[in-house]
Amino acid sequence: MYDINSLDKLASELNTSEFELLRFVYRSGEFYRRFKRRKSNGDQRVIHAPQEPLKNLQRLIIRKFLSAIPLPDSCTGFRPGKSILTNTLPHCGRRFVFNIDIEDFFSSISSERVLGLFLRLGFAFPVACVLTELTTFMGSLPQGAPSSPYLANLISHSLDMEMSEYCQEKGWNYTRYCDDITISGDSMFTLADMKMVNEILDSEGFRLNMRKTRFLRRNSAQIVSGLVVNKRPNLPREKRRMIRAMFHQASLNPEKFVNRKTDLENHLSMLSMLNPQTSEVIKYRAILNQVAGLA
Repeated sequence: MYDINSLDKLASELNTSEFELLRFVYRSGEFYRRFKRRKSNGDQRVIHAPQEPLKNLQRLIIRKFLSAIPLPDSCTGFRPGKSILTNTLPHCGRRFVFNIDIEDFFSSISSERVLGLFLRLGFAFPVACVLTELTTFMGSLPQGAPSSPYLANLISHSLDMEMSEYCQEKGWNYTRYCDDITISGDSMFTLADMKMVNEILDSEGFRLNMRKTRFLRRNSAQIVSGLVVNKRPNLPREKRRMIRAMFHQASLNPEKFVNRKTDLENHLSMLSMLNPQTSEVIKYRAILNQVAGLA
């Protein structure tokens, strides 16, 4: 696909020099910041975040080489025009919803797999090696790099195709939002199906995280990407109550929420995505504007 057979041509495509590319390659440790972030379950997630010069180069690699490559419709995460809403809609009103988490998703995608992808895309071996070094860290995709989700989606293409084909044969729906897989349907889901799903994941180099595997029937709250999908996508009741209370407090004391404006924006963005013109959204937008006016 890409006929780039030399480092000087790659440097030209990325608006930089060979020296700068190799500086990122041979001194990569200097361009990453390591920190931990607490997951929703209390565990710690290790983040390797690239510093701005390398991050900008990774964004350019996305724009120049990765973003235009087609992906299956079932892949819904980190794609223009896709969202968690896109991910949930196929699973609304189903008899069962089966949620699967891929364990250590980014770190399970090794540098060798990334190199193989760049070679399949047509880059000459030395160029593919440099691109791999620019987008991986310590032997795998780094959690925190903007290029990691794009590369992970491309490497997971065959996983998505296999899972989609299997689910289609069963009359089920399948989507994947980054490391979260959802299968839903109205027919029976058996232990043999569970075994097959696990075998497909294993054959594609991924592991099932049993602690985050959930089988949800119609008589319980079916959650996909944080949204309840029993009828139509909606926030869980506890989440809606929390948002309502936060905006109420912001309306009473807007000055106290100036430093929490981003939280208000994120909550309003979620509500707007689900129901953009409700009186609730209009009211909250006015409260947010009041807070923003004090910033």
